[in-house]
Amino acid sequence: MKKILLLSLLIACGHAWADAKEKKRRDYIEEVIVTAQKRSESAQDVPLSVSVMSSERMQASAIKSFEDVALASPNTDINMTPGYVQVGMRGLNSPINDGMEQSVGFYVDGIYYGKLAFLQDAFLDLARVELLKGPQGTLFGKNTVAGAINVTSANPQHQWYAATTITLGNFNDKEISATLNAPLIEDKLALRIAATAHTKDGYVYNTLRDVDEKQVDKKGLRGKLLLDATEDLNFVLTMYRGEAKDNGQGWEPFLLQTDAATVHGLFDPGLEDDFDYVGHTNSDNNSASESTVVNLDTNWEFDDKLLTIIASHAEMNESLYLDADTVSAPIADWDRQTEYNQQMLEIRFTSAPGKIEYIFGAFGFRSDNHLEGDLRMLPEPEISGMLLNALASALASQLEPIIGPLGNILDPLLYSATTDSLNQVFQQDTSTLALFTQLSWNISDRLTAIAGLRASKETKRVDLVQDYEQTGLLLQSAFGVTEYTLRDKRNESNVAPKLSLKYAWDDQMIYASYSEGFKAGGYNPLARTADESVFDQETAIAYELGYKLTALDGALTANAAAFQTQFSDMQIQAFIGNGFVVSNAAKATTEGLEFDINYQPWRGTMIYASAGYTNAIFDEYTDGPCPASSSSETCDLTGKQLPRAPKYSANFGFHTAMPLIDNKLALVLGADYSWRDDIYFDLDLDPIDTQSAYSLVNLHIGLIDPEERWRFIVHIKNLEDKLIRQFTADLPIFEGSHMGFLMPPRMISAEFSVNL
Repeated sequence: MKKILLLSLLIACGHAWADAKEKKRRDYIEEVIVTAQKRSESAQDVPLSVSVMSSERMQASAIKSFEDVALASPNTDINMTPGYVQVGMRGLNSPINDGMEQSVGFYVDGIYYGKLAFLQDAFLDLARVELLKGPQGTLFGKNTVAGAINVTSANPQHQWYAATTITLGNFNDKEISATLNAPLIEDKLALRIAATAHTKDGYVYNTLRDVDEKQVDKKGLRGKLLLDATEDLNFVLTMYRGEAKDNGQGWEPFLLQTDAATVHGLFDPGLEDDFDYVGHTNSDNNSASESTVVNLDTNWEFDDKLLTIIASHAEMNESLYLDADTVSAPIADWDRQTEYNQQMLEIRFTSAPGKIEYIFGAFGFRSDNHLEGDLRMLPEPEISGMLLNALASALASQLEPIIGPLGNILDPLLYSATTDSLNQVFQQDTSTLALFTQLSWNISDRLTAIAGLRASKETKRVDLVQDYEQTGLLLQSAFGVTEYTLRDKRNESNVAPKLSLKYAWDDQMIYASYSEGFKAGGYNPLARTADESVFDQETAIAYELGYKLTALDGALTANAAAFQTQFSDMQIQAFIGNGFVVSNAAKATTEGLEFDINYQPWRGTMIYASAGYTNAIFDEYTDGPCPASSSSETCDLTGKQLPRAPKYSANFGFHTAMPLIDNKLALVLGADYSWRDDIYFDLDLDPIDTQSAYSLVNLHIGLIDPEERWRFIVHIKNLEDKLIRQFTADLPIFEGSHMGFLMPPRMISAEFSVNL
């Protein structure tokens, strides 16, 4: 494989070198404009670590999801499995919990989304994706202790444009997307409409239900209306509607102890525990989401200053039906319905470039999160007696503490129960107010000092009720859950400062920064008891030293950064086999290095490389969870590695266009290589729940029109068809057994695009 990749690169470079001899100068890389500091700037002028995926880069590398973005960016981890959306940067990952805030903030066109499930929306007509690494508390606010994802979709233009792309691939992959840009009133009113529909069969075969899980069914429609009311005043109205469906997470058991194999084997004679895209869940797993977003972005320039007002409303309805035991026996199912809506208003006043530059702003946000859940034990009453006997025999040691002391008194009650259910209603209302500012003092032509401050206040109200449908004894023995009611209110405040210095000379820049961030506290809807429901705020302090270079007449950019982030009162979520426990349990430090290089030696050829090193450890965590093999109730994880935090990560790639037939046609070649070091998936650092170091290779080959009117590209992802673990954990109920799901196998697709 390495020989193929090297050969492709040599062919591409050899062709390009010959072509370059006929040119008097090299082409420069088009300047990338970002809004990482809430104003439009060149990425090379921003004094912080930011990885940018332009629309051209995403198209050339077939980056069509945030998981693809993460693989192309070091020190970044994103899992988009429905019901398990998780985002991390520099060693710190967001939890999978509806009551916990994310560690990485998510923004689209200036809108902050308080729910990571919005990442599942269609990856549609994007201008760029910015990955801002490290705490961004001053300008972006809460829940950015690890970083922020800042997405910008394409805006309307005052010219006609139309494009359509059809993609076909294995697993019956079918996708069609279209974009239309229409000037309605010359230089005044323009409309841009983008739509997509994507379906694909699943790649995990469920032998018990004879279905393919992990199907894809997504639709998205975005309309953007631009009104240039005057030369200085414009409005952009955006409306988005999206739908996404899935038929399962692709759970597979990969280690079954005798008790788990015995019980689940009663219902599936073909049960096995090979990790090989074969699942055995008995329930009809499915998930679905519908989202609606309305946003008005107003920009008014006066006296070389800019007033920006962003007002938005977003809502999402989600449903998730999950086989909670993840294998064959009808032991437990979980049904969850979520209704979420949010409103956001941000007002910013931005100065013109000058000796003193400033941003002043105010931010208001409220959200309403309503969740109803049903965790059901023995969901099939007609066979519950047989299953209960099998469970009682296999799990005698776990049932004994509950049943044993009461002897024959509880036996009739327990064994007459055909099913049991825990019904839960979780209602959380959140409101946030913040004032923020950032001042830049250009002390000289080379030296700039930057100071920022954000003061926030947040209020959360919760109404959490969970009760049993019957006795609850089965649920207590299997999951440890209890009946309780929690009605509470919490107020939090935070001040997040930032200080930075940058020194620029001869297309080079060095910077140093100090920043703080915070993640709000809250309530855990997955808590087994009332005592486990509440957790407090998490804070972060970060130091960063960076260097940026633009060279060779703009043909080369190189960036490097060294960082250290210290976390206090870290919010910890531990899955302990029968439930999720959330607490503020640790101090941790993540520190490391990252760099990226982009080199365009000549027109039509781009070479890029990036790498990262992160040492993410617990400084203090004495009462952490233990692996199932341990006899201790708690383990000291001080000095141990954080989960989902590979020490090393790297990405390398190129793409080139070779003119053919008198420049009437061009051959396109490209390759992407990504590598990740070993990781632990779970907080208990069980060596079974790990993924060893791995690499993935993607290839791209096709033909394009030099005038860019059409293109035909074949993409091959995971060329070597490797089995890579995406998530693993303890198997629910059965101690010592494990389950998880895999990354996609080899995917081949052919893409045909037409631009008018």
